[in-house]
Amino acid sequence: MTTTDSVIRPPKHEINAAHYDNDCQDALAARLNELIEMAERAGWNRNRVASALMYLAAKRLNSGSR
Repeated sequence: MTTTDSVIRPPKHEINAAHYDNDCQDALAARLNELIEMAERAGWNRNRVASALMYLAAKRLNSGSR
């Protein structure tokens, strides 16, 4: 992976635009897949990894953490 590969691209749309959420998902998908694959290589179950990521995302959203 090169330095430019590790960068998440900025939004193409304004936050209130209809396609903003899809744009965000597209921007994050490759990095998320890499994280899941790294966890699997370490021995973690793919479904449990996905569950843990959802939990952590919700926890950070609810606590206002960055």
